[in-house]
Amino acid sequence: MIKAPAKAVLWLVLALAFAGNFAAAQDKSFTNPDLIDGFEYGLVCDTNVVGAAKAPDTDIGEINIIAGDVVFSAHGTLVPAIPGLSFGVKSRASGAMPLDDVTFRVTHPPLIGTGTTEQSWQGYIEASRLSAQLYSFDMPSELVTGTWTLAAYQGDTLIYRIPFNVIAPKDAPTYLKELCNLDAYTS
Repeated sequence: MIKAPAKAVLWLVLALAFAGNFAAAQDKSFTNPDLIDGFEYGLVCDTNVVGAAKAPDTDIGEINIIAGDVVFSAHGTLVPAIPGLSFGVKSRASGAMPLDDVTFRVTHPPLIGTGTTEQSWQGYIEASRLSAQLYSFDMPSELVTGTWTLAAYQGDTLIYRIPFNVIAPKDAPTYLKELCNLDAYTS
């Protein structure tokens, strides 16, 4: 027979497990537990861009190199289509070794002018800390609403996948309108 304090702990553990599964079901994210042991997602107001790297399978042919730790300004998958805003994931590889030769892929509605619906670049996922993989609205052609999905693959093996709902700035809820001084774009 389980005593009352143990029952309370058991119920708390079960509630937390259910809440985690419910959150994953709500955002429709997937992480491969054999490859990833840390995963967060959300919006980033400010990034410290220190350069660029060639990425021929992207619309502009390069990706930003970001220095320092990335801090999510808000967690979630709702993203207003606002110039300069970034969204994405922070992930950590399971075990002691990083995941090398990772293909990061973003699929999205057709970009304005080019019709591009998929972009990808190569990179890695660190094992010692959460490392960021972000998409930033750098060009006006990228400001399209709809489902944007960020995914990572090692060969044919899916590491993670998460859809983001990109919305018109005017449709953003109040907490996002107040975030990062976005109210100028959302009124």
